[in-house]
Amino acid sequence: MDLDEERLNMMAHTVGRAVMELSLAGLPVTQQTIIDKLEQYRRDTGNVIGKGINRDAAEIVRKGREAIG
Repeated sequence: MDLDEERLNMMAHTVGRAVMELSLAGLPVTQQTIIDKLEQYRRDTGNVIGKGINRDAAEIVRKGREAIG
């Protein structure tokens, strides 16, 4: 997955949003809860680009560097 700066910024934003929402809700911030939140965002958005950003961000959180290489 080749990440340009704009796409990387959007993914960082959505991961940060997930972490903040989980923290503010008093829920545990774990790899799995972040992935679940990103998948929820993907399902909830009607925007094709947003769906891709959330899917890719979840994949990176799930697989780490392996997802990028």
